[in-house]
Amino acid sequence: MSASEQPRIESAKGTPVAAAEAKPAASRRAPASFVSRLAATCFAVIIAIAIARLFEFFEVETFYLVFLPVITGACAIAGLEMGLIAAGLSTVALWWLFIPPIGFDPPGRADLAHLCVFGIVACFGCWVIDGLRRTREELARDNVMLGRKISALLGRKKTR
Repeated sequence: MSASEQPRIESAKGTPVAAAEAKPAASRRAPASFVSRLAATCFAVIIAIAIARLFEFFEVETFYLVFLPVITGACAIAGLEMGLIAAGLSTVALWWLFIPPIGFDPPGRADLAHLCVFGIVACFGCWVIDGLRRTREELARDNVMLGRKISALLGRKKTR
C-alpha cells in the first residue's frame, strides 16, 4: 500500500495523518520529570527503611525482603533507571544501617556476599521488569495502530 493509499485519520490537533504515523493516547502524555521520579523513588526507599527498622524492633530479621517490592515497583512505574537507583540506594541503606558494624565499615565476608547477591538479584529483577514493561508498551502501540487501521478500513465507502 503506497503512502497515498494509506487510510487517513485525524490527529489530536485535527490535521489528517496516515494511520501508520498516529501515536496512541498513552504516548502523548507528558512523562514525569526525572526529579519527581527520583524524589518518589527516594521516598519509597525511606519508607522501606522505616519498615525494616520496625521489623528489627520486633526482632524479625528479614530486612532484605522489605526493599525488593520498592525496587520492583520503582522499576515498573518509573522505569529502569529509577529501579537501578532504588537498588543502589537500598544496598547502601542495608550496608549502612543494618549490617554490623553499623556505618560504612567493611562488612564481614558473609555479609558482603549477602549484599552482592541482593544487588545482583535486584538488578536482574529490574532488567526483567523493564523488558516486560517495554513489551507491554509495544503491544499497546501495535493494538492501537491495528484498531485505527481497521476503523479506517471499515469507515471507507465502497465504490463500484
